[in-house]
Amino acid sequence: MTDQPLQTRIAAIGADGFVSADEVLFLRRKVFANGVVEPAELDALFDLGDRAQDGDAEWFQFFAEAAADFYLREEEPHGYLTPEEFRSLKARVTRNGHANALEIALMVKLMETADQTPPDMAEFVGGQIKAMILDKQDGPIVSKQDAVMIRRYLFAAGGDGNVAVTRREAELLFDINDATDNARNNTAWTELFVQGVVNHLMAHLGYTAPSREEAFRRNAWAKDSSVNVGGFFKKMLAGGLSGFKPTESVTAAHNEQREADIAMAEKVTKAEADWLASRIGKDGGFDVNERRLIERLRELEKELPEGLKALIDRAA
Repeated sequence: MTDQPLQTRIAAIGADGFVSADEVLFLRRKVFANGVVEPAELDALFDLGDRAQDGDAEWFQFFAEAAADFYLREEEPHGYLTPEEFRSLKARVTRNGHANALEIALMVKLMETADQTPPDMAEFVGGQIKAMILDKQDGPIVSKQDAVMIRRYLFAAGGDGNVAVTRREAELLFDINDATDNARNNTAWTELFVQGVVNHLMAHLGYTAPSREEAFRRNAWAKDSSVNVGGFFKKMLAGGLSGFKPTESVTAAHNEQREADIAMAEKVTKAEADWLASRIGKDGGFDVNERRLIERLRELEKELPEGLKALIDRAA
């Protein structure tokens, strides 16, 4: 679908800086007409995103879906954003100096839907989110829409720490909180700030996706028609199901180790406590959100290191 008339019609959309739901319906029917987003169509959508960064909710959803489809389904194995693809995407969204809200929403969508993204993507997207909030024309402030975007970013399955909040992400929360201390932030920001930092301190172990190379190997094996899967299982089960089940001792050992790992992840270590003590009240006092965080931690006081208990007592 790269004929000139279509590109001309796309170029006419968003002249007023706004993309309506009806215009999105036209784009959806035309761009997805053959089930594939082609490079020329993606270029046209990014150009439209430059012209029209505002629109109905359908516009933000469609832009993210179309671009995610291009980057995650362009080649096999599907669901993996390669370093080369990320470099291409990064060049697109920074061609005007920084990513706009539409492009940030796209990158968060990629992190949510991808099985795996390059390690440096989370840091880049976090930096773009912080810049978007701190560089607002009327001064730094966290809106409800910003809070929703940050939440999606923090808990994106294909992001930095899977669904656990990493140290870098926790630092981002503190940076934004410090910069917007005197702003009338949306109330959703307080709960997100507290929940995010506590998640970092006491995070459960998360699922780690296989590497792109491993996913490609599995995908190739599944498609290999030369492999007689039926014969393989027939031979494996010839001696009964006893040859198929893991031994009880192996299973028990695995479960015991996982329980130990989770218990360890739930404890706040001295290093984590030292980090928190260096960040909270960094500017000489405790703001409203930091006090709310301290209140939440006070509920866990028996499980906290002495250094953190002292910090809580000082804030009381």
